[in-house]
Amino acid sequence: MVHYNQNERYIKYLCHFHYDHDFFECHEVLEEQWKLELNNEYKKVWLGLIRLAVVLYHYRRGNYTGAKKLMRHVHAYANDPTLTKMAGLDHKAFQEIVNNLQANINDHKQYKHFHLPIKDQKLYQQLIKQKNNYSSFTEDLIHKHSTRDRSDVISERNKQLQIRKNQ
Repeated sequence: MVHYNQNERYIKYLCHFHYDHDFFECHEVLEEQWKLELNNEYKKVWLGLIRLAVVLYHYRRGNYTGAKKLMRHVHAYANDPTLTKMAGLDHKAFQEIVNNLQANINDHKQYKHFHLPIKDQKLYQQLIKQKNNYSSFTEDLIHKHSTRDRSDVISERNKQLQIRKNQ
């Protein structure tokens, strides 16, 4: 098992989250780790962070319905001190962030960026070392999904829908 602060994909997730605010890439990078992960507890860690990125992607675009749908999963993640510790995050600070995020989404407040409360100093130092490799946020990231070829995703969704209809 690879410890989180030695995990290249997690470091990339954090860099995208903190530096260029590219939540689409956060999702993509950590989804690969989630698929490869053999440890079920770390699968939960990655899934919680993936869902957070998706919530923020929807929220920033003004898709409050999409953001609300996944927030219950993010709350469950934030309420599990074992998972947040495994991610190297400050549990109480992360809970507070998630609670504020939920309130802002419910009230349809404008998106405002925040940083993840990294508690592990080795992990934080790795994040700092990577700063110059990432650019700043740009507006085109808000609708990034619309520029990608998603035909394989759409095809798989249609296939799964057909399977459910046939059952």
